[in-house]
Amino acid sequence: MFGNQNTSKTLNAQWTQTSEKIQALSSPLDSVTPLSSDSFLGSKSSYQPQQSAVVSANPNPNPYLTSAAIVPDFNGDGKTDKVWVDSTTGEIVIRLMDGTKVVEQGSLGQFDLSAYDYKIADFNADGKTDFLLRNKTTGENSIVLMDGTRVGSAAALSSVDPAWSPQIGDFNGDRKTDIFWHNATTGENAIWEMDGTTVVNATVLDTTDTALTPTIVDFDGNGKSDIFWRNATTGDNSAWFMDGAQKTEFALQSQDAAWTASVGDFNGDLSTDILWRNAQTGENKVWTMRGILVTEGALGTLDSSWTSKIGDFNGDGKTDIFWHNGTTGANTAWLMDGTTVATEAFLPANNAALTPSLGDFNGDGKTDIYWRDQTAGSDNIWTIDGTTAVENPISDADKLGPQWYTF
Repeated sequence: MFGNQNTSKTLNAQWTQTSEKIQALSSPLDSVTPLSSDSFLGSKSSYQPQQSAVVSANPNPNPYLTSAAIVPDFNGDGKTDKVWVDSTTGEIVIRLMDGTKVVEQGSLGQFDLSAYDYKIADFNADGKTDFLLRNKTTGENSIVLMDGTRVGSAAALSSVDPAWSPQIGDFNGDRKTDIFWHNATTGENAIWEMDGTTVVNATVLDTTDTALTPTIVDFDGNGKSDIFWRNATTGDNSAWFMDGAQKTEFALQSQDAAWTASVGDFNGDLSTDILWRNAQTGENKVWTMRGILVTEGALGTLDSSWTSKIGDFNGDGKTDIFWHNGTTGANTAWLMDGTTVATEAFLPANNAALTPSLGDFNGDGKTDIYWRDQTAGSDNIWTIDGTTAVENPISDADKLGPQWYTF
């Protein structure tokens, strides 16, 4: 069942080595070397909204929900696809989705899950999800350009010491994913500006305090990624506004360390906003951002059993908040209008053990919820229209056993 039904080209761990491994990220990079073999891997990336050079087939105007660099869409049809990992064998399978129907499936091979990780991206701006594949043990890296369930091309990049972690963004605004590197041990930072599988520029940035954690954002909505820095100990916040590898730094107001930040676009202006949650008190609030200008609005209070994900359930281009209670199985959605909850939807409750993942599986511009039953494999999708959810079961033929995980 999990073999490649459409002759996927695979990548094996036996890729051609690059002639030089990076000792310092300030040194120029050699040209990438094409991968000569055939098997591939899989953690989902976080990313700021960027408008693709290719117009998405999905009608939703918010790139948080339509960009192939943020939500998996391997064939560029505007419908969310699924990546599945077999925790026992390390096999990675891609499923192209049309609502609850699996229209095509391909295996990318087997991997040592303890060593490999990936970020999803769109390195060639074709509107189809690609992968940045990283071996966290050896520091080896490669880019895999996808075309549906097939590997279009792949290339090895220079190795980077395992102490460095990558994040993806678009720092020069060319709609091709770039790579931001951060070393949490030393505080060192660097950017690789990418063009497909080619590293165009590798630039060392300023070193930061090791207490700071970076998140890729776009606070000024200019289509170029920025970096939000948070000190979870002191509560200090700052932003690097980026133009390629050039930065302008500004301080933002502090937030007590009890608050954690996640990102969205709650007013639909293409600038990244921040959802702040205090799990100790249950308080929630939103910062809508325009550069360093912050408009704050307090939201409702929910205890620590509630966890949030972002979507757009009414298709208005403004990020909404989906809440799931992992204790009771209760669910609700807050349909947002900037800092205000325009409508609060109390959705049906379900088994608290079910795991939700969000995407637009039918391409109607409104976020759906994929519910994973990790034990039985009897999954279903809620198609949502504002405050109304309709349950659609995944067919028995497409059930996957408990060893399979999706993100």
